Amino acid sequence: MERSKIKEEEVKFLIDESKKNPELFKRETFIDSPDFLEKIGIFFGKNKNFPMGYLKLWPQDFIVEEKSMYGALETVDSGNLFDSEKNFSENDPTIYATLVKCKLPTFEATKDLAHFLKIDQKKIQYAGIKDTDAITSQLISIRGANAEEIKNAASAYYFLKNIYSGKGVVEVGSLRGNKFTVLIRTGSDFDKNQFKQNLEEIKKQGFFNFFYLQRFGSPRFINWFWGLLILRGDYKNAVLSFLCSCGQREIPYFKNLRDAIKKNADNWDKIAEIMKPFPLSLQNETRVVKYLQKNPEDFVGALNQIPDQIQLWVFAYASLLFNRKISEYIENSASLPEKLPLILSKDKNDWLPYYDFLKEDKISSQDLKNLTPFSDIQWKKREIKTREKVEIYKTKFVPEGVILSFFLSKGCYATAFLSHLFQLTTGLPSEDISNEIIDTKEILGGGSIKNLIEKFKEVTFSKSEDIFGKSE
Repeated sequence: MERSKIKEEEVKFLIDESKKNPELFKRETFIDSPDFLEKIGIFFGKNKNFPMGYLKLWPQDFIVEEKSMYGALETVDSGNLFDSEKNFSENDPTIYATLVKCKLPTFEATKDLAHFLKIDQKKIQYAGIKDTDAITSQLISIRGANAEEIKNAASAYYFLKNIYSGKGVVEVGSLRGNKFTVLIRTGSDFDKNQFKQNLEEIKKQGFFNFFYLQRFGSPRFINWFWGLLILRGDYKNAVLSFLCSCGQREIPYFKNLRDAIKKNADNWDKIAEIMKPFPLSLQNETRVVKYLQKNPEDFVGALNQIPDQIQLWVFAYASLLFNRKISEYIENSASLPEKLPLILSKDKNDWLPYYDFLKEDKISSQDLKNLTPFSDIQWKKREIKTREKVEIYKTKFVPEGVILSFFLSKGCYATAFLSHLFQLTTGLPSEDISNEIIDTKEILGGGSIKNLIEKFKEVTFSKSEDIFGKSE
């Protein structure tokens, strides 16, 4: 069944559930306040009072366009199926294309595409993952697929364009960075002059290069803890926490569902039944539980059903330590080193900056052996800049807020930059946030996204809409 159909069935099920228990679907406004950010190791310093800035009310409020190592921009604009400047031959081993997607993780888009093309997902490669709740574009490479089928590959969530052929593949990390076009919707507390002052300061000094919320698994933000448990070799509790621990921003309905899973711990058949209505929303949990139904005590094997997630969890723990270390420097008014290593190498020197944090978490470099069962985890030396620069292309104040067009180098989070200007806000928007659809590119003089909005209209909606309440 197509993803859109499965999603449709899930939504229908949730709408029916909301009619039975509307209080379990109560929506909230989520503010990335200083107290909340401290949970993922982020501290900006005292007396930082930023205005509220609502992000991603519509997916098109947040546009990401990948820039290659050679400076070529993969745009989101609706273009030609074939690249007009490059050749295409069915005899070449690799087919390249620009993947434009909306409200879909990169991994899920390539999984769906691989299923359509009847090839292994590993045959589709890309330089880096892009935001989910956004419209994004990036170069991908495809091997072993029928060229005719590639021409017809599309869904409500994505399409391909600028197809050409050649040799090689897209390597992980083979990008210069990303261009962002973002509308931050503001309320009554927004001060244009203060914003301009803060932005000028960032242009000169850069911003603290924190790993932001995306690294920690929305809406729960506890994937770092599962990475910590795996490092400790506590595989069973890593599985149980993954299945049962409630998220900080999950709706009450799913908190109750996870409580039900917890009450039936080790009864894998019952847990599978509880999760059955959510093959998409709980797809990773479903893979783990399906394995445990046949292998009830093999928790390492269960975790290996979701290898991409295991790598993200371990990286999330390393990212938490990185954030905490930068925050420690800020709090102590100490000079930041230019770079900090991540604990993702076998070099003990890369662990030394985090010694006190690791001791507190009961982790040593000897615990690397606990990662041996997970072959997908890539161990290599990684040094990350503690501050990053942003290249601002354009800024435009509009009645709805402010539009920013800017470039960030690979590995930088746009939200980390924006969090130096706003208390970023998601969830239920306040009444003073405009719901107007804005063509940000047109306003900035960079074309228009009207055709793009039309193309993705089946899967886009405003966060101001209550998809459960309006169904009654």
